[in-house]
Amino acid sequence: MKRFWIAVVLLTLLPFRSEATSSCGGEPGWASLEIADTVTHPNPAVYEVGARAFTLDPFEFGWRIGMLDQDVLGLAMFAAPLRPVETNPLNLAGWHFRNSDNSGPNMGDVNAPQHERRFAFGTMAPDPLRNPDLVAPSVQAEGFGGLGVLKITDFTLTPPQQGQRAAFTSLSFSVCLLWHGGGDRLDPIIDADPGVAFAAVVATLRGCGLDTSVFKLSDRMSKGREGAQRPFLEPDMDGDGIPDLVVPVIRREDAAPGLAICLIGTETLVMAGYEGRIGRHLDPAYFNSADVWLVQSGQIDQSAEEGPPPRLSADAILLGKEDSSSVILYLTPDLAVSSYWQGD
Repeated sequence: MKRFWIAVVLLTLLPFRSEATSSCGGEPGWASLEIADTVTHPNPAVYEVGARAFTLDPFEFGWRIGMLDQDVLGLAMFAAPLRPVETNPLNLAGWHFRNSDNSGPNMGDVNAPQHERRFAFGTMAPDPLRNPDLVAPSVQAEGFGGLGVLKITDFTLTPPQQGQRAAFTSLSFSVCLLWHGGGDRLDPIIDADPGVAFAAVVATLRGCGLDTSVFKLSDRMSKGREGAQRPFLEPDMDGDGIPDLVVPVIRREDAAPGLAICLIGTETLVMAGYEGRIGRHLDPAYFNSADVWLVQSGQIDQSAEEGPPPRLSADAILLGKEDSSSVILYLTPDLAVSSYWQGD
């Protein structure tokens, strides 16, 4: 608790200007606060959010996003994708904006988050290390919890130097924080269901090209069979060694179910379920009735209803209904979606 108040006192000592508005959300059931500021490295930054605080904690290449509470020194924080840790959206690192040899701007050759960073904190931040099989946050949990969107509006970096990583020297940003503020309706993000909104990172899917005016992210798989209640999966679908992001979606015009597959290494979007039957047996309606999904790695067993199983050089997804049926969903080398029915 002492460290919290020391951090808040720093707010009055740091050489920066800040502006705050009463609301940046306007969502029923949520309180919100917007902060806009410019910080210089390696100074820390602390901003009061009622009895809590939003922080930028300096490290070698920039700042880490954090939240403090009176009773909990550091509130739980979450932003996906979790791996690689160095490019987790909570880390604001200067080298995210430089190319691989640190000679100029990042034109896409360095796979790192850019100007928008989305995160969850407190009771809305899932803890996959503590409970890897159930990473969906609970919007009904007691205590302080909410969501944040930080946008980098301007910055300066250390001079280009081959063989070195760039660090921020200054950073201009705005951040919108939303937290439970009373009321019955908790619907902060119209682009996704509450159970998947920030855990699945709407920004990641948008960055891959998902049109959220056409598709809405769905949290239906977080309500499935016990042990498989994951709102999203992170398999390596294209075999490039980088975990990808797979999230259920619903087409807004007709509620048709599908899957959005974001190939993180190339920021390529592959949609499954919107071009008719997948393979010989898989009807996309199965996405609505499956109650389990898991990452499938390695050899696939022979099915009585299909021919020889595919030889996979990457991960696949197993979808199933308890005591009923299961199917393997995978990408071919040309990134087409295919399936292998394992039977009823």
